Amino acid sequence: MGNTLGNHKKRRGKSYLFYALLALELFMSFSFLGYLHLEPISLTFVYIPVLAAGCLLGPKEATLVGAVFGLASMWKASAFYVGAGDAVFSPFFSGKPLESVWLSVGCRTLFGLLSGLLYQAARKSRHPAAGILLVTSFGRVLHSFLVYSSMGLFFPETGFHGRNAWEDVFQAEFLISTVVVDAVILLTYLAQNSRRGQAFKERMERADELGASVSPKRKIWLLLFASLLFAAYCVAVYFTNRMDSVLRWHGLDLSEHAARDLMHIQIQFLLGVLSLTFLVFLFLTLYQKNLSFLYYEAKLDGLTGLLGRTQFFQTGKRLLEEIPARPSGRNGCFIILDLDEFKEINDRFGHPEGDRVLRRVGEILNECFASKGISGRLGGDEFVVLVVQPLEQEEMKDLLRRLKEEVNRIPCKEKTVSCSIGVIPVEEGYTVEELYRNADHLLYEAKKNGKNQFVFGYRYRDREA
Repeated sequence: MGNTLGNHKKRRGKSYLFYALLALELFMSFSFLGYLHLEPISLTFVYIPVLAAGCLLGPKEATLVGAVFGLASMWKASAFYVGAGDAVFSPFFSGKPLESVWLSVGCRTLFGLLSGLLYQAARKSRHPAAGILLVTSFGRVLHSFLVYSSMGLFFPETGFHGRNAWEDVFQAEFLISTVVVDAVILLTYLAQNSRRGQAFKERMERADELGASVSPKRKIWLLLFASLLFAAYCVAVYFTNRMDSVLRWHGLDLSEHAARDLMHIQIQFLLGVLSLTFLVFLFLTLYQKNLSFLYYEAKLDGLTGLLGRTQFFQTGKRLLEEIPARPSGRNGCFIILDLDEFKEINDRFGHPEGDRVLRRVGEILNECFASKGISGRLGGDEFVVLVVQPLEQEEMKDLLRRLKEEVNRIPCKEKTVSCSIGVIPVEEGYTVEELYRNADHLLYEAKKNGKNQFVFGYRYRDREA
């Protein structure tokens, strides 16, 4: 239960990278970047997004990117202008449709799965960077082996077999492409796991958690995607007809096959443009999220890094509006915490020592409640927490005991740090300000009863009775 929100944020963070790699795979498949011809050598980089997905995300994501790689290859092979060697990748021209689907899509999907599993093992090894470099170096050989072996099995007339993959190793371009791919994958892995990379990832997760930008629902995304595909098809038809008209005007009549090939190329062009547009859109979205979080961060409490008074109540109001109706017995709660005799700490040991205690309390609140709600410092030694995750009473008590024990462990010379806590359940119809006032009364009761304890609101007491 406690990690649900945290896991959701991690999935959101992964999804940005996954969608970017899918779009990058399409862009490289339909642009010269995937197949770079520099006479007298030809370099292939179109499989880089598949390896990146396996290295940075996992086997499942690499498998899906591999499937997109295969579908793009099958589409390109399904044109009349392709040679006989490439026609075996098309289920329309090879005479063996199922075998061609496996050759185009199945091999690339399997390549993604195997790459993801190998990278997964490399990341768990004693030297993950060296393992990743090894898997990447043999990525092209693995891909070639799967494709050539399938060609030898289903299309022996092509003359290719699995051993042709090893012959590629001795080609002039193999070393160049391997060095480039190794550098790209290793650098992206190191960047993702660097301090800056992790900090950026955490900012994106926090921006999502705090609603820095609103993500459309899945149905809206699907509708938008379908609309873009339809628009791309309409543009392709229009430009194909225009090109046909221009050629006819110049006295060149196109055959039916030539007209279809023009349409085929036009759709490839539009898919490449759409994937590039998506990458730009994703970049701008992440840039906006980063700016939003930096703006939000500027409003945080400077000492503890928790939400300040204004930001806490604004965010709390939004979260309460989003909480669905829940059955009795499982609620979120509002917590107010006040350090006992904090003035004595400042007077006896100085304000720097008091500030250190306050910073540690902020860290403890994050450790206990970061995945369950929001925490804030309203001023002085007064802290508040809004838990939006539904919890049973005993779960809440366990968290409060842990909170109190961690506060008691804060080193402060010869004084023991303690706190008093008031807790009120979150129920429909209460504003965040009303919850705060009610919890404040309970905090006063906890102090009156001897301090270093927590007092629940009346609804919890009714349930206990």
